Amino acid sequence: MKLYSEFALWQSVARDPHCMASSMTHLTLANGNVRLAASVDGPMDAVPILFLHGASVSRDTWNETAQRLMDRYCVWTLDFRGHGHSDRAPNYNLAGYVSDAETALAAIGRPTIVVGHSLGACVAGVLSQTNPNIRAVFLEDPPWFLGRPDEWSRSLFSKLFSLLLLRLTKWQEEPPPFSTYVEFLSNGPDRLGGVAQDHISARHLLSHASAIQRVDPRCLRDDCLKETLSSISTERPFLCPAKLVRGEERFGAAFWDEHVGSLLATNPHVEIVQYEQCGHHPHRMLGFEQRFFHDLEDFIAKT
Repeated sequence: MKLYSEFALWQSVARDPHCMASSMTHLTLANGNVRLAASVDGPMDAVPILFLHGASVSRDTWNETAQRLMDRYCVWTLDFRGHGHSDRAPNYNLAGYVSDAETALAAIGRPTIVVGHSLGACVAGVLSQTNPNIRAVFLEDPPWFLGRPDEWSRSLFSKLFSLLLLRLTKWQEEPPPFSTYVEFLSNGPDRLGGVAQDHISARHLLSHASAIQRVDPRCLRDDCLKETLSSISTERPFLCPAKLVRGEERFGAAFWDEHVGSLLATNPHVEIVQYEQCGHHPHRMLGFEQRFFHDLEDFIAKT
């Protein structure tokens, strides 16, 4: 299987002390009774950047991007409640996720650039509407308008998360081998053609498999996700510089063509860039990782 041959290579690189050396520090933050896992690396006096992940993944999804920035910036990554190594929580709503990010921002203690993907991009957008310590936001394919009536049910995501929830509910009662998670993610059909492992790197598939082993299935329930998105005040403007990158709806993007005009009506200065032949997560797609990083780096440098 192609994935496992790539994994063996990745493991050999990871064991080499001269490859991807990092001084990353892992820490625990307290958001009330919920303990949140976070990591930080880079010069402590440099401009801070906080990375926020999407639903069902973890802060580990940002590893490659963080590695490329931490020589010049103070890079923070966070696991939302119910994800990664953070605690499970009594509720999973927009206010809870925003409070998780604000807990990290309080620990950072300085104006911060926030980068988010999917759910994390929605949280970043909400923060930019209200939090004066947000220096700028970079939004990767946010489902910003999928909380509108009927749009969530029309989207690909309601179906994907329903399928994932069914699997995880069973798997967390009778945990299967780790390879079962990897194969489930790797061999799923992809709208770009073929299967997921044809378009997503082996390292990212392993990262996602690890994340769904730990995720609290309750946060993937349809009613939780729909409530989270419907709570976004899409009519409020962003109060800082913002850039949004998106794929194509036909390939699984969450930010649709019809959403562009709606966002620009409220935020006419937002830069929106579309990646053609791209899905929902360019930062981990084999053909788009480099472009995503260069767009992000250019935005950060201008900010």
